[in-house]
Amino acid sequence: MRISLCQTIKFTLLATALSGCGSSGDNTFAPSATVPGNPIASLQDRLDQALLADPARAVHMVPTDHLNPLGGDGPKGGSTAKISVSTLESDYETLFGSLSDSLGVTLTTPQVAADIKFIASQPGTGFFDLNNKPILNNPVGVTDVSFQALEYDTTVPLPGGNQTFHVSGGLLTPDGINKSQVKGVLVYFHGTTFNNSQVPSHYEGNVETALMAEVFASQGYIVVMPDYVGQGVDFQDVHPYVLYPKVSAQTATDMLTAVRPLLVARYGFLPGDPALKLFSVGYSEGGSYSLWFNQYLASNPSLLDSFYRLTHSVGMEGAYSTSVVTFGYLFENVSKDSGNNFNIQTQAITNVVKPLLSADAFLSYAAYNLASDFGSVFNQGFFDMKATLPVRQSECNINGTQLNINQAFALSNTTISGPLLYAGLGKSGNNATYPGLLGLLTSSNNTVRSLVSPTLLTAPALAQLNAALVAADADLSAVAPGGVSIVSLDQDSVVTPNNFDLLLANNPTKIKNAYKIDHTQLKILAPFSQRVGQAVFVPTDHLHALIYEFLYALNTFNQF
Repeated sequence: MRISLCQTIKFTLLATALSGCGSSGDNTFAPSATVPGNPIASLQDRLDQALLADPARAVHMVPTDHLNPLGGDGPKGGSTAKISVSTLESDYETLFGSLSDSLGVTLTTPQVAADIKFIASQPGTGFFDLNNKPILNNPVGVTDVSFQALEYDTTVPLPGGNQTFHVSGGLLTPDGINKSQVKGVLVYFHGTTFNNSQVPSHYEGNVETALMAEVFASQGYIVVMPDYVGQGVDFQDVHPYVLYPKVSAQTATDMLTAVRPLLVARYGFLPGDPALKLFSVGYSEGGSYSLWFNQYLASNPSLLDSFYRLTHSVGMEGAYSTSVVTFGYLFENVSKDSGNNFNIQTQAITNVVKPLLSADAFLSYAAYNLASDFGSVFNQGFFDMKATLPVRQSECNINGTQLNINQAFALSNTTISGPLLYAGLGKSGNNATYPGLLGLLTSSNNTVRSLVSPTLLTAPALAQLNAALVAADADLSAVAPGGVSIVSLDQDSVVTPNNFDLLLANNPTKIKNAYKIDHTQLKILAPFSQRVGQAVFVPTDHLHALIYEFLYALNTFNQF
């Protein structure tokens, strides 16, 4: 069997990560903690090197295969399901506490108990206490939550004019209550996904959708969750990513119109009933969309079905500043050391996600602003997903075939994050080189200049790109005073909290609540814990923070 240099490196790193295994228990990671008898200096090194053996896992939103099984009596696939609040309670406890029988992690594990205590002490969460089983014992009387996938048409504004797409989404409805007990309708804008089937119209295996059922629908909120243009059933179209927030705002607005007959039939709403309170919440990619949704409808009130009344929006970990903060995050060398100007938490995660976010954003920009002139935007080798030694081409291929980035994003039920990352490793251009596999751990020479075409960096092209970025900056000009709220970690490796800071500084009267959470106060079981043979708790970063930040949004909505 022939083994490439890259594979040899990966096997060596994985073997190292698995060596010196200890017993399971409550081991809260500290950066200086050394592992006796192990040549690697710290647990963080071991976890980072396990990351190198499986980088796609490292950027999966709330990975769960190291935790206790989720689901109980929940859905086993299909377009409809009914989930009991007892199952929702159990599953949320598992996610909140990173519960793992195999690693000895329970609700009474000291670190888990500390997380529960911290959240219960926070006014921003409404003093949410997991020990009281607030989902099972919800105050409204919800007994189950029903899930339904649906399809509809949406006509959205794009640079080339309005376009119509056939799209999909998911609907969560609380059971066991009548129409007078419904607290309102909540639109959820999901985070970035690198699998077009990991979207709200697919409940099973989608932790974001499950969390919406657990935290919001269980408390009496109807939840409407668009998949977005270019995802779900519309996977063959390019997803208008980040730079086109009005597209997602309109897609959500059209979904609200589409679900109205279902809600009328389900709860018996009558023409004379008061309009339902309408809220929105979004995480990561969806964080900015949620605030734009409020701005969009406040600017165009006639677009909203009279069945609903716009009430409040919450953004969490959103890229609110695309032209300044997000552009800088991508095109500058972002370092955890050297002052940590972007307030990241983990260098390795930042290095892994930058090629992925760039591929998504540049593809969208080329498709909708430049008539699919991909060559004027991408480093050609990166776009063609061509390996740079010592990476082998097989590691950049998808299902055994070399595709380009446009083709990769047009796949349905396929996770493409790993091949995308490998395609970016070691690429050179514009006087920069992206880190190779080993450099992912510590390198701060991570500008994405090496992943783009020299044409994109010419003055005219940069001016055109900047215009698109400025147009996507969060605009709250039409939002009512106190009409939105925002939540962020104080350090985030994927979406820098500088977005939060700049939005708050520029819009103090528009923002009702602004919660910035000390990331060291909440720790999760590291996804690679099983590979180092013990329970290792690490501070919460971008890919897990929604578990807790949803509670701040819930408490905000409960105030209306």
